[in-house]
Parts: sequence; structure tokens; C-alpha cells
Amino acid sequence: MARLARRLVLVSLAVALSLVMSTPATAKFAVTRGLPSLVVATAVVQSPTNVKAELASCSNARWMSVTVSWQPSTSTRVSGYLVKAYRNDGQVATVGQTDGAATSANTTVDKLAAGSTSVTFTVTTLSDYGWTAESTQSAQMTC
Repeated sequence: MARLARRLVLVSLAVALSLVMSTPATAKFAVTRGLPSLVVATAVVQSPTNVKAELASCSNARWMSVTVSWQPSTSTRVSGYLVKAYRNDGQVATVGQTDGAATSANTTVDKLAAGSTSVTFTVTTLSDYGWTAESTQSAQMTC
């Protein structure tokens, strides 16, 4: 009798095991979580405005001394300004660089470089994170 009971238990376990193995497993998850909204915006570097160039001297045949002034950029983290001269022959030269607090720069332009005598100026905002913005050109100067 003990043998018969043992066999019945083994057969029952085998049947139960085969039923469990043939049934696929499934699961459902019903919990959802909302994430907070995220806004990504980019900063805009503002260029200087009201760029003006005033002829300081035109005393010799080669050099033109000019004072370039501007209204500072309204952007934060301005590290400096770069002053460029645009010659009437198409050449562009960096003629000055200032710190972020400056609103003018005294510079000298070589008039004989490629026969250029008319010049306009721009001022570029430099930021401490590497972004820049160039102003519109000043009025044309002739020496």
C-alpha cells in the first residue's frame, strides 16, 4: 500500500509539473507615474548697439587713429568685446579687444593696406561660455 501511495504521489507531481511548465507566464502592471515637465531654453547673446567711429587723427599718409564706441550688450556673462575694421577693399581686420566693462576702444588702422582709405567698424560681444554676437557696421569713415 505504501508503494501504491508513493506512486500516486509521484504521478500527481509529474502531472502538476507538466501543467505548470506548459502554461505561459503573464504579468500586468497598472501603476503609471507622471514626470514633471521640462523646459529647455537657449540663451541669446545680444550684440552691442549704436556703434560709432570717430576719427581721432589722420595726421600722416599711413595711419588712421579712430575711437570706436558702443552701447554695451544687455546679455549676462559678457567677457569682452572684439573690434573689427571692414575696409572698402573687402579686407577685415581685428583692430582691438576690450574687457566686458568697456564701451569704447582706441585703435589704429593702416590706410595703405591694399590701398584702402574707407573703413567701417563692428563690435562683437564675447561671452564667457563662448557665444558671440556681432553688431551692425558703423558709418563709413574716410581719411
